[in-house]
Formats: sequence, structure tokens, C-alpha cells
Amino acid sequence: MNKLILVCVFFSFMIVSGQTIRVKAEKGDGIFSLLRKQGLNPGKYYADFIALNEGSIKNGSELKEGIEYQIPDAPDSYKKTALNVTENSQQDRPIFDDELASINAKSTKLSNAVIYLVPGLTGIEGLNELKSVRNKVLKEIAQELMVHGAQVYLINALDNNPILPVPVEKSNARSEEAIAGQEQLNHFVETININYLKNTGKYQRVVVLNFNETAYDSKFYKISLFHHGNSQEGSRFAQTLQDIFDQNAILPTKENPIATFENPNNLFLAKNALPPITMIDIVGKESGFKDAKRIAINPKAGLLTSIITNGVLSDYANLSIEE
Repeated sequence: MNKLILVCVFFSFMIVSGQTIRVKAEKGDGIFSLLRKQGLNPGKYYADFIALNEGSIKNGSELKEGIEYQIPDAPDSYKKTALNVTENSQQDRPIFDDELASINAKSTKLSNAVIYLVPGLTGIEGLNELKSVRNKVLKEIAQELMVHGAQVYLINALDNNPILPVPVEKSNARSEEAIAGQEQLNHFVETININYLKNTGKYQRVVVLNFNETAYDSKFYKISLFHHGNSQEGSRFAQTLQDIFDQNAILPTKENPIATFENPNNLFLAKNALPPITMIDIVGKESGFKDAKRIAINPKAGLLTSIITNGVLSDYANLSIEE
């Protein structure tokens, strides 16, 4: 090995040696698979791995089964950039673990973005099937945003936190429902704001996915978008999402599908959480909303995930261009 290579390896080692974790190689593991299973981009950390484990690698790239290897404890590991946030948790949990072996980076387009994913209509009884669909979509969105470089927080709902009826001061044609009960909303606000302050200066948005019970097993979804009336960023993001929903609509609405929050519960979240908030409200065919200014889309797997991910990518890119 010549002097130049030695110097490069030395500096690579110095970069990563301060923060490492030890991982045991399993049967069939190579450097790429071991790094990927820990949520690291193999192309980015391959040289660091070699530097950290020189002497424990066979034939330049083969790993020894049962041997512990050092890998960088990197801040951009998918075990750190996509997190489940739970009540009274001492430490946020990774959203993805066993799945990481099959997840690959796509881009760094969202490397300065922080997205909070919030489940809507929490505390409603009898909707277990629909909650399962909603949580599956939220997890899919988290993965798509993560592989483009975003930091994602999936904020889990509390148990046994019912939504109590709250009078709405003025009627809303979309029959806007409360996202959650007060205790749950307090949890959302506290969690979002703590992490917002940690990420000051970055592009930060809150996306609420509100599946109404009529959406379950419906032939199509009908979409409306809500944001805080005093938030230009929230309005802009909602407009960006509307444009993409329209491009994928079965039959685009002729009226504006975007409204501002009026329900006091939702206004509490919008006024007290620091990042802009947009709620995607979804009902089904037999919704009973007589004056629903909504966009109809196919509920096929992956479409909703794709639209929301592309909405974030587009809004972030357009904001970056303007700045």
C-alpha cells in the first residue's frame, strides 16, 4: 500500500473512529449487506468500514461469520433519520429495522428537510381496520421521504384518548372533523416543537393524514386539504399537494378542495405547533358529505404515498429555488 493510500485510510479512520458501534456478521453477510442492515449507505461508508476493520476482512471484502465488526455510528443512518415517537419514551425508536436490508438511498434532495407525520382521527373507536391502513400508508411515506434524505418523525397516537365534541363556531362545507382529543394534541404539540427547535433553520412541515371511516374499502378516495389560515407556508404546501392530486385524479374537482382549519381542536394544533401544518382529509364514496369539494383518486396501493412524497419534494425544491 503506497503512502497516499495510507494517508487516506488514516484520515478516513479518524473521521469515523470517534463514534462507532459493533455489529456481528451473520452467514452470507458482506460489507454492503452489513452496512445496509444498519441503515447506512454502503457507497458512502464502505471505505470507512475498511479502515475500521482492517485485519478482520478476508480477501479484501469477505466478512467472517460470527465476528463483531465496527461500523460508524452515523447521524444519517436510517435508524436515526426515521423515528417513531411515543408517549413518555426515553428514546425514540427506529421506524425501520429488519426491513433495512432491502431499503436503498434514492437521493439527497431532502437532506435539509424535517417532516412530522401525524395520524388523524385518533381516539375514535371501532376503526381498527382503517387505522391499520392509515398507519401502513404513514410508514410507507416515512420510508419514501427517508430515502431522499429527510429526517422523519412518525408521531404515534396515545391510547384511550377520545375526541370529545367541540362546537364549531361556523359551519364548514367539508364537515371538518377533529384530528384528535386534547391530551393527544398536547402530545403532538410538545413533540413537534421540541424537535423543531433541534432542527432550527431547516425546512420543516407537519403532514396530518386523516382517514374517515367511510374511506375503508371504498372504490375511491375523496380528498380535501386543510391548513392554518395565517400560514403562507401551509397554504403553499396545500396548493402544491392539490396540483399533484389533480394530476392523479379520477375526476378533478371543479371547486377549490383547499380550506382553512375551523375546528377548535385542529386550530389548537395549527396555532401552537411551530412548523406549518397541512391536513390531508380522506373520505370514501358513501361519505354523506353533500357539499364535498374534493378530489377523487384511485385507492390503489402506493398512489397516496407517491403523491404526498412528490408534494414534499416539489414544495421543498420550489422553496429552495426562490431562496
